[in-house]
Amino acid sequence: MKAWLQLLKLRITVASTFTTIVGYVLARGQFDWPLLPVTLGILLQACGSAALNQVQDARVDALMARTAGRPIPSGRVSRRGAAVFATLLLAVGTALLWSVSTSAALLGLGAAAIYNLVYTPLKRVTPFAALPGALIGALPPAMGWTAAGGYLQDPSIHLVAFFFFLWQIPHFWLLLLFYGQDYRDGGMPSLLDRFDRGQVLRLTFLWIAAVCAAALLLPLTSLFERPLLAYVLAGAGALVVARAVALLRLTAPGVAEAAAPFRRACRLRFMEINTFALLVCVLLVTDALMVAGR
Repeated sequence: MKAWLQLLKLRITVASTFTTIVGYVLARGQFDWPLLPVTLGILLQACGSAALNQVQDARVDALMARTAGRPIPSGRVSRRGAAVFATLLLAVGTALLWSVSTSAALLGLGAAAIYNLVYTPLKRVTPFAALPGALIGALPPAMGWTAAGGYLQDPSIHLVAFFFFLWQIPHFWLLLLFYGQDYRDGGMPSLLDRFDRGQVLRLTFLWIAAVCAAALLLPLTSLFERPLLAYVLAGAGALVVARAVALLRLTAPGVAEAAAPFRRACRLRFMEINTFALLVCVLLVTDALMVAGR
């Protein structure tokens, strides 16, 4: 059972589902019973797509220390069995979501298509696969929004989706910096093959700053009506950018990529940008519930 659960990449799929809930509450202004099938349907779709990704990546995963213990390369689950399992999850999730919102179901299938048919094969041939891959993180809030009856033409949800699109890039690049040797062992093209480490660190810092700047656009929409929450958002963003300056100090020639200080700094920035994204979600939901309850 544990091996089958590991196919689902639950940390990623649950996080994706959480942003869907955020989009739903932003449009509806409350937690209600229709949210349950929406959440379950999107979670099953995401889990199916994640399991299918492990089927696709099985040979590469076997070459990397970080992923060699996954269910398929370790031999605990067959590729055929995992493929059937993934297809079943996708089908059930889509059917459940379709019963509530056709638009959300189609967006979910679109996210799966981008992940499995675009991003997964593309990451084997170009180090810039994270850019189209970031669309995957932008779609779940829109899925929740439309499932709750929101209009996809609304610029407010566009800004939320844009924030999560930007957030995906430093999220991935910090992983790349932390697990650089693993990606080389797997034969995966890397930004470190195109740019030197200092350039990648500076690019990552700029993307982190862009993520925090994009978050500051959210209070300009109808999504933020409580000034105090907007101030919290601005303060947190400023803190994340200030701490990300540490990445620029890692460009010094004497700082080795495999050294503990380098890896620790990358890991901390990874945790901080993810915590900031979580804070944005919490503030958005809090504001929506406060406005609906007044």
